[in-house]
Amino acid sequence: ELKNVKKIYSTLRAYTVIRTDGSVFSWGDNDFGGDNSHLQNDLNNNVKSISSTSSAFAALKNDGSVTTWGNSDYGGVSTSVNDQLVNVSKIFSNSSAFAALKSDGSVVTWGHQGHGGDSSSKQSKLNNVKDIFSTSNAFAAQKDDNTVVSWGRFSNHDDVYHKEPNNVIKVYSNMNAFAVL
Repeated sequence: ELKNVKKIYSTLRAYTVIRTDGSVFSWGDNDFGGDNSHLQNDLNNNVKSISSTSSAFAALKNDGSVTTWGNSDYGGVSTSVNDQLVNVSKIFSNSSAFAALKSDGSVVTWGHQGHGGDSSSKQSKLNNVKDIFSTSNAFAAQKDDNTVVSWGRFSNHDDVYHKEPNNVIKVYSNMNAFAVL
């Protein structure tokens, strides 16, 4: 039901709203996150914010846990990392994957492995993170020491440039690239 709506989120073919009481309602194509009825008990009155990929949603709850739904290839299923999705402070997304920034500065990723959903090659460096940026298929994490760590795909063809800049004041991103100041 669409009343008392606080905010609207979308994938390519579905919508989700957070109501003023923190409950969630979704509609649209089920393969794109249009049906979360099986999660209503989990999403009832405790959702803080929602992020989306092109085909999935991730709800950050008030207790710092995360609930996902939609296309499993694009982050709609997070069972492989559910035990790590605690104390999450913010969720970031690109077209195919999610990155959760935890309150301790660590990062958890899921979704399309080649597009940022698998950060295992950089996991030892993903600590003391203060912010995350995204292109359509990659992520860059700015750390407290003003270095940047990136993972995913660049321009849908090549690996992200692996030079890790330091003394970074700000990270900028567009659809296919990162730039640092």
